[in-house]
Amino acid sequence: MLQVPQDKLIVTVKTKYIKNFSEIAKRAAIADNASVHLEDLVNIVGEIVSLPNVISDDRWHKGFTIKDMQVGDVVIFSHSVIYDWYQNKHMGDPLYKNLISIHGKEYWMADITKVYAVIRNNETIMVNGYVMATPFEEDKIFVTAAHKKIKGVKSSTVMYVGNAKEGNKKISAKQGDTIYYSPKYPIKYQINDKPFIILQQHQILGTAQ
Repeated sequence: MLQVPQDKLIVTVKTKYIKNFSEIAKRAAIADNASVHLEDLVNIVGEIVSLPNVISDDRWHKGFTIKDMQVGDVVIFSHSVIYDWYQNKHMGDPLYKNLISIHGKEYWMADITKVYAVIRNNETIMVNGYVMATPFEEDKIFVTAAHKKIKGVKSSTVMYVGNAKEGNKKISAKQGDTIYYSPKYPIKYQINDKPFIILQQHQILGTAQ
C-alpha cells in the first residue's frame, strides 16, 4: 500500500477530465477575457487507495475524520484535486500538483477537506459535515462583479446529508427537506449531467420539511 501523507487520501480516477481539458485550457490562455469553468470539465469521482493515519488539529483540518471512509470506496471530491496545476512554459502541457506517477500508474492526493462523499454498496454517504443538494435558481438580473452584492438567501432540496464534523452538532435535516443558505457558499458540480451543489452543514441557515 502507498504511504500517504497526513491529511491526504490517495485516490485513482478513470480519466483526469471529462472533456479535452488541455486544449480548452490552452485556448483560454490566449483568448481575450476567456474563462473556463474547470469544475465542469475535470473528473471529481475516483476510488480510495489509501487513507491517512494522522489528521492535523490545525484550524483547516480540525474536526475532520476518516471514520466514514474505507479503502475501495468510490469517492466524490473537489475539482481542485485535479484542477490544481501549472505550466512551466507558455502553452506547455499542464503539470498537476497532486499527481503521483508510479510504474506508469497515476494516483492523486486529495486533502481530506476536499473530500465530500463516498459511495458504498450504491449508497451515497456524505462525510465531515458536507451536504449535497439540488441547485438553486440563478438571479435573472446580472450586474458587474464590482457592484454585485449578496441579497437574501437561496433554497434547495437536500439530496444527501451525513454526519457533522467532529465536535459539531448535526443539523436536523434529511433527504427531501428544504434548506436555506447564503448563495456565496455552495459549489456547483455535475456528475453524468446531473447537477448538484455542495456546502457545509454549518453554512445552512435553516431547514423546513
